[in-house]
Amino acid sequence: MVAVIPDLAGYVARRSRTRVLEGALRQCGEAGLEISKPVLGKFARQPNSGIHLATVLSAAAGVMRQDQRSAHAWLTRSWGAAPDIALDALFTIGPDALLINQDQFLSQATRMVESESCTSDNSLYGTVGSGMLVHKLTKIDRTSMVTAGDAPQRRSAFLYRSSIIGAILASGDVDVSRSYSACVKVSPLLQRNELWSIASYSSDLAQSTDFSIPSTTTLSDTVSIILHDLENMNEAYVHYLVTSAIPAVLAHDNGFGTAKPRLAQTLKCRLDDGIEDRGVRAACVALITAIS
Repeated sequence: MVAVIPDLAGYVARRSRTRVLEGALRQCGEAGLEISKPVLGKFARQPNSGIHLATVLSAAAGVMRQDQRSAHAWLTRSWGAAPDIALDALFTIGPDALLINQDQFLSQATRMVESESCTSDNSLYGTVGSGMLVHKLTKIDRTSMVTAGDAPQRRSAFLYRSSIIGAILASGDVDVSRSYSACVKVSPLLQRNELWSIASYSSDLAQSTDFSIPSTTTLSDTVSIILHDLENMNEAYVHYLVTSAIPAVLAHDNGFGTAKPRLAQTLKCRLDDGIEDRGVRAACVALITAIS
């Protein structure tokens, strides 16, 4: 019947997504979360946003209940470029905040991160879910950074990177990127984690419980995101891309997904636009020389 009746498949899909979102909103209400209707409406009107909203709201309800298993599972499903805008709304402060009683949520999120500090859960959900909370809280200066000395395992490596990226986005401190880059250069684990993180975030790489990176993995979406970020992000993030992320991609695919010439041109344009930090300029020039 779905195949025969015009637009029935679309209606069924839309109705299904509505039920999922309604279920997530019910969970939030039961957990004590108050949702901003104007912000919710703004997101709901965007194409394909309903499922992402439902996912992040389910994660928020899990955090409020201090249900690590549920929160981690939903947060891991929110890992990626597409759902990240909805996830950011949970942690956004001001009129664009998705949550009315956001302080309560942030306190519970911080409590969950602190309670996980001694765990050694290397599972996919435990690793990615914890890392996402650390990243978002570091980005708004609600938790302390994870240090390199805390990164001897897959889980701790992912948390370390999550903390670093959050700090870079929050502060624009190039020294944070320099410190991370120095650690990545001498750590095969951090190098592998860097590639897995950016490739899975872009959806070029499917998440897997063993965090594997098949040699045949193509990185076209990863490359597109990197090129976009080179043009638009702060200088500390550009330094991170040039010294950590891009080398990890080139080690996997020396052709940069056939976009090496575009990479060089994008770097040159960013230099022409002006980079204040001498070290960031030097790193960009060094990469252009290396790939030319």
